Amino acid sequence: MSSRSMKVATFANLLLFLWFPVLLFGQTVQLKGVVKEAGGENLPHATIFILPDSIFIPSDLEGYFSVKLKAGYKSIRVSYTGYESYFSNLLLSKDTSVAFFLNPVIGQLREVAVTANPYSLENLLRSGRTGTTTLSRKDISAIPVMGGEADIIKTVQLLPGTVRGMEGSSDFFVRGGAADQNLVLLDGAPIYNTSHLFGFISVFNPDVLEKTEAITGGFPAEYGGRLSSILDITSRNKVAPKTHVAGNIGLIASRLFVEQPLLKDKLSIWVAGRRTYVDQVIKLTGQELPYYFYDLNGKVIFQPTNYDQFSFSYFRGEDNLNLSQAEDEDNYGFTSTYTAASKSQVARWRHWNPGGWNTDLSLFHTSFDYSIINIFQEDQLKAFSNIEDYGLKFSFQKKTAGEEGRLQSGFEWIRHGVSPNVVSSTGLFTDFLDNSVAEGIVAHEVAAYLQHDWQLSDRWLFGTGVRVSAGLVQEKEYVIPEPRFFARYALQENQALKLSYSRMAQYMHRISNSAISTPTDIWYTVTDSIQPQKAHQVSMAWQNFLTEPKIFLSAEAYYKSMTDLIGFEEGTNLVLNPDFESKLIQGKGRAYGLELLLRKEAGSLTGWLSYTLAWSWRQYNEINSGNWFPSRYDRRHNGALVMQYKLSNRWSASMVWEYISGSRFTPVIGQYVVISPVLSGVDIIPLYSGINEVKLSDTHRLDLGIRYQNNPDNRFRWNLFAGVNNLYNRASPIGIFIEQDEIDGSLRYIQPGLFGLLPFINFGFHF
Repeated sequence: MSSRSMKVATFANLLLFLWFPVLLFGQTVQLKGVVKEAGGENLPHATIFILPDSIFIPSDLEGYFSVKLKAGYKSIRVSYTGYESYFSNLLLSKDTSVAFFLNPVIGQLREVAVTANPYSLENLLRSGRTGTTTLSRKDISAIPVMGGEADIIKTVQLLPGTVRGMEGSSDFFVRGGAADQNLVLLDGAPIYNTSHLFGFISVFNPDVLEKTEAITGGFPAEYGGRLSSILDITSRNKVAPKTHVAGNIGLIASRLFVEQPLLKDKLSIWVAGRRTYVDQVIKLTGQELPYYFYDLNGKVIFQPTNYDQFSFSYFRGEDNLNLSQAEDEDNYGFTSTYTAASKSQVARWRHWNPGGWNTDLSLFHTSFDYSIINIFQEDQLKAFSNIEDYGLKFSFQKKTAGEEGRLQSGFEWIRHGVSPNVVSSTGLFTDFLDNSVAEGIVAHEVAAYLQHDWQLSDRWLFGTGVRVSAGLVQEKEYVIPEPRFFARYALQENQALKLSYSRMAQYMHRISNSAISTPTDIWYTVTDSIQPQKAHQVSMAWQNFLTEPKIFLSAEAYYKSMTDLIGFEEGTNLVLNPDFESKLIQGKGRAYGLELLLRKEAGSLTGWLSYTLAWSWRQYNEINSGNWFPSRYDRRHNGALVMQYKLSNRWSASMVWEYISGSRFTPVIGQYVVISPVLSGVDIIPLYSGINEVKLSDTHRLDLGIRYQNNPDNRFRWNLFAGVNNLYNRASPIGIFIEQDEIDGSLRYIQPGLFGLLPFINFGFHF
């Protein structure tokens, strides 16, 4: 190149450099992105400050943001409470997608990050969701439930629209539905047995929980498989920055949690275990209680890049009861054992693509089985039941225009393998139970869904979705469309009206004629004669978030109609009955009610006040002359007051007060005498009222707790949590018994309770 040509080229380059900002001036570009914790989750409502435009914008509920700017050089500052601010300089000449990764502040500020709730109900107000509550590990651990043992199921039972079963039971009934109509997920895998200690404690170790989302209405299209609710439990899923050990020693059980980084900011593992020692404590009194439970959780988290995360989680929970007596001169020998085991494994890959499609793929295996063995001399009775699932879930979603806009689609497949009842008997047991094997069933449940949420204006937010599910069993196929819809209208900045509609279908049923879950309950799939259960639900809500005191107010009304609900013929005994399918019937149901919630989630005083007014009805052609009757889940009035008060940096107090309407039952209201068929005497025939016309007494109770912790600045931190359950010793009825008066022979019902006043004390630590 000649000297003249070189001068011309140099001049042209210099001219282009000088004029580049001018060329960009007036050009508009779009900056889209996401704010994330380094090695962790998206950060909702982070603040993005852009200079020289002097623009403040927040990220949305899922950490995404989008803004239109004049092209040119930009200085960007991203901040979030409890995290180090992030600074970046960008030259924007075209539409750009970015991801900002923030590191937690080490030291005292990290404590601020823990107390701040990233799942704020303020975020729920801005979304279109109804019937949704999110609980953190902190919410759960502060409540003085049974024995002072933090319990997610017991906490969920205190939410509006949710009613607990009998005293101590881990069952819960949502909006007039049965216990089996609640889908409980742990890291995406369904858990079929949620309790230890025959219902008194849930199988979920509180130390491993990251967040829990309870959905009772307005279901997004990604959820299905049950009629009443989804309890989506997520275990800890962040790469550990350092070694962390935590534990708890209580009167019922003790637990230990260990978290260890293996590769800095890339790979970590945690394990957690819990075991009851009731059997060992009873031994100190000279007695024996040959029962114990344990559960074990673990997770490996690998994040090779800022945009990918791989994880593998494991869970196993088991209950064991072993009663035995050696034969001697005074006693016959016998052995009675009961074992119930739940387990699940989940492998998951998540990929984040700022401005593009985020993908989520998981494979899971889950199972539940129980065995009952009774041996008395030469007589034996053995019963077994098992359910085992293999599944795959794949979803992808993309942020669309508007603060809450998103497009999501996905696919699910589950293979159910069920062995409902295997009974083996010898000797005297054969007189009332024959050897039998209920035929095992393999069923496939598949679903595909599409959900689109879009913001029409500053006031209107809409969401439409459809889920098409199918149950494939034997030679029968069921295909059911499940449309979903919601609309949100902002009355003011922090006040909204919401409307939602959901259709749900259920292909798995728990067969039981007991008011509570028992070891012999049976999970069973749809068959060519048992139809899927189906429901339509409409709900309307008013929500308001008072910014200054951080108080969330909600009033929500709902109506739910149900078809093909599982029932059974009158007089049917389902316990160890291999021919139970022939006794099942299906009918209709309806439920409606009003739910009120006041919740405060910041400040020295936190907690919530909930109240539910509800009705639930059933109708089967084969019973009650085909007339409608109250279901046993009909609980008219239910309320709870949950409070935690921080007295100082070291002292805090908590309380739970509950009011629960009594469960319904069908009483004997009289008797009459008829001549026996063989003319050898007379038979006394009971006379019953209408089905579920009477209910047990309403009850209420008060639980109190007080917690002391050492200096928060210490590396080794410990706390002492003590209190009392059922302070004024008012036992909740667990059932009814008929008692005969010794003087006049008259009969009357009595309602025994199970627990009176129960003190507790727990010692916890972490470092």
